Amino acid sequence: MSMAQGTFPSKLKIAKVFPKHKQGDLQNISNYRPISLLSSVSKLMEKIIKVRIQEHLSQNQSLTNSQHGFVTGKSTTTALIDLAEYIIENIENGNTITSLYLDLSKAFDSLGHDLILAKLQNLGIQRTALKWFASYLKGRSQMVEIKHKTKGFTSTVRSELLPTNRGVPQGSVLGPVLFVLFINDFPEHLEEYSKMVMYADDTVLLTANRNVDLLEVNTFIAFNMTQDYCMKNDLVLNESKTKQMTFGNKKSTVSEMPNLTAADEIKHLGVILDENLSWNSHVANLCLKLGSALYAIKRIKATSTPEATRTAYHALFESHVRYGITVWGGSTMGNLNRVLVMQKRAIRVISGLSPRQSCRDAFKNLNILTVTSIYILDTVHYCVTKDPPKQSDVHEHNTRYAGNYVLPGHRTAMYERKPLYAGVKMLNKLPDHLKVGGPVLMKRKLRRWLLDKAFYTLNEFFAWEDQTQH
Repeated sequence: MSMAQGTFPSKLKIAKVFPKHKQGDLQNISNYRPISLLSSVSKLMEKIIKVRIQEHLSQNQSLTNSQHGFVTGKSTTTALIDLAEYIIENIENGNTITSLYLDLSKAFDSLGHDLILAKLQNLGIQRTALKWFASYLKGRSQMVEIKHKTKGFTSTVRSELLPTNRGVPQGSVLGPVLFVLFINDFPEHLEEYSKMVMYADDTVLLTANRNVDLLEVNTFIAFNMTQDYCMKNDLVLNESKTKQMTFGNKKSTVSEMPNLTAADEIKHLGVILDENLSWNSHVANLCLKLGSALYAIKRIKATSTPEATRTAYHALFESHVRYGITVWGGSTMGNLNRVLVMQKRAIRVISGLSPRQSCRDAFKNLNILTVTSIYILDTVHYCVTKDPPKQSDVHEHNTRYAGNYVLPGHRTAMYERKPLYAGVKMLNKLPDHLKVGGPVLMKRKLRRWLLDKAFYTLNEFFAWEDQTQH
C-alpha cells in the first residue's frame, strides 16, 4: 500500500538515539557512539523494498563492479581479493602501484536528499517509486533517549524531537543501500587514471604504471578528481586520515602525495596489508586474537558441555582464522604454520589431549578443518565461482589432462599467491569426482574430503596421490 501510493508513514520516520559509551571519560561527549533505533515495522517494509531494488539493479546491470558492499554475492572478502589480485597482476607485469585509502568522514550523514533522489533517478528509479523514496528520506526526526538508574528505579529521559535534513537514516535497512547507489558513479569518473575497490564508503584508489613519473602524475590527477567528486557530491574527504601505500620493485622511488600520510602497513577491512604483501603483521595480529579466543575456550571447556566448547571454537576461533584467508593464506608456509600451532592448542583443549599427543585424528573426530584445509576449501570455491577455462576449452586434441584447468604462465613468485592462480593449481590436484557439480555441491564434497585428510601443510596436499587413478 505504501509503495503503491508513493508515501512512507510519518510515524515510522522517528528515530530514538541512544548514546553508547565507547571508552574513556564518561563526561566527554566524544567518547559516546550514537545508536539509532527505528521501528521494526519500518525495517520490515524496507527489507521488501530492498529486494525490489536489487532485482531492478540486477536486471538492468546498473551497479559498478567496483562496489562490494551490500551487493548480492559480494563481501569484504571479494573486495580484498579484488585489491590483492590487481596489485599482484600489476607486479607480475612490471608495474609499480600506488594505493590511496580514502577516509570519507561521516559519509552516510552528509548527503543531501535531493542529490540522492537525482542519483536514484539516473539509475532508472522513476515515478511512484521515486516519490516513495522522497517520502522515505524527507520529514524525518530524532530524539535522544537516556535511561537513568537511581536507587533501584529506572527512569527515562527524552530530548525534544529535532529534524534530520541530511544523510540516509542511521540504523535502517535501506540506508547503506542508498549510499552504495549514491556513489555508484564514482569509479567511472576516475577510470582513465585509477581503479577503485569499494566496500560501501571504504574506498581504495589504485593506480599502476611501469614509469614512476607517469605513475606519480596519474595518482595526483586521480586524487584531485576524487576531491572534486567529493566536493560536488556532499562527501567530506578527510585528507589527514587518507593514507598512501606503494607496491612494486620501484616503490622506494615513488614520492608521497602532498598532505597524505605514507605508510608501509595499513589496516583495511579487518586485515593488515603491508607494502610487500607478506601478510606477516596480519598473521601476528591474528595469532594474538587466537590467543584470546583460546583462553575463552579453556574457560568454557571447564564449565560447560563438549557441544558448547565446539560451538565456542567455531564462533571465537575459527571465524578469525577463516576471515580473509583466501588472500593471506598463500603468503608463506611459516604464516600458515603459526596459525596451525595455535589451532592445535585449541584442538588439544577441546579433546583433552596432552601436548605430545597427535592432533590429526582429533581434527577428524571433531569435524574441524585444519587451517590449511580452510585455505584450500575457500580458495578453490572462489576459483570455481570464476569459472576458469579448462585445457579442453583451449586445446582441440584430447589429452590425459584435458579435464584440468588452464594454469597461466608467470615470471614472479608472488603471482602464485594470486587467489585465482592458487585456486586453479589446487583444483587441478583434486580427484575428478570432486570437480563435478556446481560451486555449492563441489564445496560440500570438498569439505568432507578435506575433513578426512586433515592436511597440515600445502606440501602434504600437493604430495597426495589418488590411488584410484593408478
